[in-house]
Amino acid sequence: MSKPNLEELLQQKAELEARIQPTKNREAVEERKCETRQKFLASAYVIKLAENDLKKLGKELITAGMLESRDCALFGVANDFYVADSDSLALV
Repeated sequence: MSKPNLEELLQQKAELEARIQPTKNREAVEERKCETRQKFLASAYVIKLAENDLKKLGKELITAGMLESRDCALFGVANDFYVADSDSLALV
């Protein structure tokens, strides 16, 4: 039996890598979908804890340093409120 030469081995390696890559890509896509679902559910839970008061939640996010001034409108919080408020929402 003859020994495979380096070129044949490199060709086999390239073929295997070409077969492996689509599987890696599918797994990465599935992982991102799971992470997105986790974030969605966690966000829904936080909104529920805030009793669906997005303005109150927005103020808490500002206090926690998690809301940028450009996002204030999403929570109905005025940009001028962007100074930390001492009346924070206790979510726990």
